[in-house]
Amino acid sequence: MATDKSKAKIPLITCNGIALNAPNKTLFENVSLGLNTGDRIGFIGHNGCGKSTFLGILAGTIKPNEGTIAAARVANVSCVEQTLPERLLRLSLHEAVLDALPEDKRGWMDWKVEVMLADTGFDQNQASIRCEDLSGGQITRLMLARALMNEPNLLLLDEPSNHLDLPTLLWLEEFLANWEGTFLVVSHDAAMLDRITNKTWVLRDRQIHSFDLACTSALAAYENLEEAKRARRAAEEKEIRRVEASAKRIAVWGRVYDNEDLSRKAKSMEKQVDRMRDTQTKAVEAYPWNLSISSETLEADRLLVIKDLRVSPVAVEDVTLYEINEAIIAPGDRIALLGANGLGKSSLLKCCWARRKEEFGPVVFHPRCRLAFYDQSLNMLPDHMNLTDAMIATGEILGVHLTQTHCERALITAGFQYNQMVQKVSCLSGGERSRLLLLSLSQGSSHLMLLDEPTNHLDIYGRAELARQLRQFNGGFILVSHDRHFIEETCSRFFTVTKQGLVEVTNAQAAYDLIEASQPKFAPVERAKHTEVRKPDETTPVAEQLSDDQGLERLIELEDLLETDLKRKEKRQSPHLQMKWRQEIDILKSLLGV
Repeated sequence: MATDKSKAKIPLITCNGIALNAPNKTLFENVSLGLNTGDRIGFIGHNGCGKSTFLGILAGTIKPNEGTIAAARVANVSCVEQTLPERLLRLSLHEAVLDALPEDKRGWMDWKVEVMLADTGFDQNQASIRCEDLSGGQITRLMLARALMNEPNLLLLDEPSNHLDLPTLLWLEEFLANWEGTFLVVSHDAAMLDRITNKTWVLRDRQIHSFDLACTSALAAYENLEEAKRARRAAEEKEIRRVEASAKRIAVWGRVYDNEDLSRKAKSMEKQVDRMRDTQTKAVEAYPWNLSISSETLEADRLLVIKDLRVSPVAVEDVTLYEINEAIIAPGDRIALLGANGLGKSSLLKCCWARRKEEFGPVVFHPRCRLAFYDQSLNMLPDHMNLTDAMIATGEILGVHLTQTHCERALITAGFQYNQMVQKVSCLSGGERSRLLLLSLSQGSSHLMLLDEPTNHLDIYGRAELARQLRQFNGGFILVSHDRHFIEETCSRFFTVTKQGLVEVTNAQAAYDLIEASQPKFAPVERAKHTEVRKPDETTPVAEQLSDDQGLERLIELEDLLETDLKRKEKRQSPHLQMKWRQEIDILKSLLGV
């Protein structure tokens, strides 16, 4: 069969026998795999298993203890930072993007910054904004712009969707779906991975398992493999026990009847048992977190009534974000509260929590309603306390008396280690703090839960576990989240926060459409191939320093840039760049005589 060379995959990075030990555990053992052109890989695994570390190995910033990693000459790798470096916070947006270039190129490639900012959804008048004043979504787009400045053909992205609101998340999906290069993205957002990837790496039990499937299908395939492995190990264990019992029985007969043949047979079978144990299928390691949320159903027609409420930011009561005429939450309601960042979703939950003891006013709870509140800032957990004391203190806020023995038992059951009991809350990771708060709230047998971004710090398995618990929850809840898969798995009512107020829609897709329609549209990136030329001096125009061949390449490049920009919607075009490009095109044409 003839091979289509234009579609043939070229190896970019190859790993062979990679192993790495962390201070307290082994992260990888004998990992061998590769990244090829055209791969669009989702990288998943539980919190702390080493996904970010493996990205560092691929990028060359971390050296493994064993094994080799080889990058092809054609590989141009760029990493999208997980957080913006502190040294960039006081720089302007323009300066921060320019900083991604080598110093010897910054003085004469200023035009490229303007192109990249436009391609990643920024307006030209935003270039002077300081990075410390950018929103979370803008910072994500800034980090993408920085990563793209060196024209990579392989992007490594570490949880780029963290803390993004839905409009920015949709933009990020569109960006990656339209990007022409290869990428590897660490993420816990199954909906995003299902849309943008064609391959999945699953990191479990110190191994990376590769599937030519998107996230959800890959997880199902991996679970089938794990189930087969468990069944195989169970069968092997049964056979080992059978041979072991036979060996003991024959050994007894050998001693009773003083029969050396039987004794030799028993010893041979004991050695066989040792060999069988050495070659036995490895046990599947259990996911380290378990959660059980207790709840009760309140016999009432309503848990919460909101009427004529002005929603304001915390501590800024004279500012009104929007008004709610009336909203009624009944037992069993599973409500998703959706909308862009900054419109007041969290403010509504905090307002309800602050008014939980009021008998009259715009927010009234049923007098017997037990309420729990998951605050995305995790500030309900006292940083200076250890884990058990923090659980007891959180229980007191909820009106629940917890003993130290009960808390220790609950922590062990949930997957915390015994030696962590005396650890301060301030020393926990984001995922551990999230698990601790959810565990603390789960002890209260609540009738109604207010959940503000509970999945922010949870891995894909933790999100699935929480979703399963919420589906079984007997009470009601109001959920703020941008995880579409999680929302669709758990919620049955959908409210969208808009600048005009609170709007209830019939399903999740209607909410997404309403949110997307209210946001400015960003053009997806179109990768232009830029021709690198030598650094110019400060006195002669760039165009006049090029050879004829370089000048012709530059002319073609500029005409491509101009044509691409003119094809955009008018409000997304860059007239000032078009003017610069036209001026340089005129100079080049006169120099080349065309």
